[in-house]
Amino acid sequence: MVVTVAAAVLALLALLNLINAILHLAAISSVLNRFRVRAVLVGVNPADLGNIETSLKAALLTSALVSVLAAIVLLALAWGVWQGNRVARILTWIVCGLGVMLACCGISGAASLGSGNVTVQGGGDPSITRGVQALVDSFPGWWAALSGLSSVGQVLGYIATAVLLALPAANAFFSRTRALPPGPDTPAVPPSTTA
Repeated sequence: MVVTVAAAVLALLALLNLINAILHLAAISSVLNRFRVRAVLVGVNPADLGNIETSLKAALLTSALVSVLAAIVLLALAWGVWQGNRVARILTWIVCGLGVMLACCGISGAASLGSGNVTVQGGGDPSITRGVQALVDSFPGWWAALSGLSSVGQVLGYIATAVLLALPAANAFFSRTRALPPGPDTPAVPPSTTA
C-alpha cells in the first residue's frame, strides 16, 4: 500500500508538471501582448524590447520543455516503483532531492514575481530596467500565486514520496524475492518423471 501511494504521488507530480508546461506555453502570447503595450508606455528602447521578448520566449519555452521531461521521468519512476524495481526506488530518491531544490527555486521566483518589483543587477541601462519591470507587470496577477502553490505542492509531494519509500513496509516490498520467469531453454512445466 505504501509503495502504491508513493507511485500515485509520483504520477500526480507528473500531471502537475504537464499542467505547468501547458500554462507556460499558453502564457507566451498573452504576456508578450501585454508587455509590448506596457513597454511602449514606459519608453523602452525598441532594441531592448526585442531582446527582452526573446528572453521571455526562451525562458517560458525552456520551462515548458523541462516540465514535460520531468513529467516523463516521474511517470517512468512511478511505474518502476509500482513494479518494485529497486533501481527506480533509488533514482526516485535522487529525483525527489533535485525536485525539492528546483521547487524551492520556483517558490523564490513566484515570490519575486508576486512582489512586482525587480532589480536588474549592475545598475545597467534604465531602458532595460523599465523593460524588465514592464515584463514583470505583464504577468497576470494569478500567475505568481499559482506558480507558488504549484511549487509548494511539488515540495510536499517529493518529500512525501521520499518518506513513503523509506518506510519499513516499503523496505519489505523492495527486498522480497521474486521468482524468475523461465528462460528460453527452461520448460515452463517440469517434465514428468514417470518411467
